[in-house]
Amino acid sequence: MRCELCGNETHTSTIPICPSCAKTEKALEFVPELHPDVGKIKGKGKAKCKLCSNECGFDDKGLCGLRMVHKGKLKSLVSSNKAILSCYEDPLPTNCCNAWFCEGSKLEGVNLAVFYYGCNFDCLYCQNWSHKFVSEKNLVGVEEMVRRALPERIKCICHFGGSPEPQLPFAIKFSREVLKRRSIMICWEWNGAGRTSLALKAAKLSHESNGTVKFDLKAWNPYLHRILTGRSNEQTLKNFEKIFDKYPEVLSATTLLVPYYVDEEEVEGIARFLASLSDEIPYSLLIFHPDFRLSDMPITPKSQVKRCYDVAKKYLKRVHIGNLHLLKWAPD
Repeated sequence: MRCELCGNETHTSTIPICPSCAKTEKALEFVPELHPDVGKIKGKGKAKCKLCSNECGFDDKGLCGLRMVHKGKLKSLVSSNKAILSCYEDPLPTNCCNAWFCEGSKLEGVNLAVFYYGCNFDCLYCQNWSHKFVSEKNLVGVEEMVRRALPERIKCICHFGGSPEPQLPFAIKFSREVLKRRSIMICWEWNGAGRTSLALKAAKLSHESNGTVKFDLKAWNPYLHRILTGRSNEQTLKNFEKIFDKYPEVLSATTLLVPYYVDEEEVEGIARFLASLSDEIPYSLLIFHPDFRLSDMPITPKSQVKRCYDVAKKYLKRVHIGNLHLLKWAPD
């Protein structure tokens, strides 16, 4: 497995270029190969969608799989009143990425974990890639979900996926309706590239309910970000700043340490960005488990984890390593 640009090792059969070349402008020519249909981003198709940074234009189906052209018209499987999701109750403290600091993990009860199908990103290493199997058999109405969230044993609602961005109108309405009837924490785990106005409405709900908004910051280098996810990180960073301006206390961030690619240089860029807003923002470095299209990669090497942690600590006061149990199988 050699880089098609320089001949160095690529570490995986999926990505045809090495970590160094993936951070150069030349990487862009490989994005369509890795992420089919990227031409739909701000595309010229007859159907248009503005719910996330993709702003899909298409003649068949949008990138999230939730909106399509049917009989010449735009059809959406979801709306503010219906969603395609699954949910379960997870005993507190949960395995949530924010459990190491979140007040909800100190409570007795359960978290209502709401998993949204469809995603606006196309991460090569997706840890929850079952979101791609969009099916109307998982269609639920807003009142049904409100009833699910009313029992007092449920202390918080975590919206995740996939990522909730393509279904934010539903997630926001569902959360608002629950908050009208009882106190409960509203939390978000997302890539953060939703429409800014919707992201701010979601963050406001977390602010009002003592919840959290966790951004998964995939990479700092814009070319590497496109290689790994098929998408730009521009909207993600913009939304992070917009939410910080209004509701700074709700924010946290994570980065999955993809072996060899998401290295200390990437973590330093992200940590510096976070610290430019506040050095108190909680930041979790997550140890990578091989999955989906990067299943031939190892667990994040121990030396890479240490380098990334050390550089993050140069900028931020609250740095955590998640998935620590995986290190016993990691190479040095």
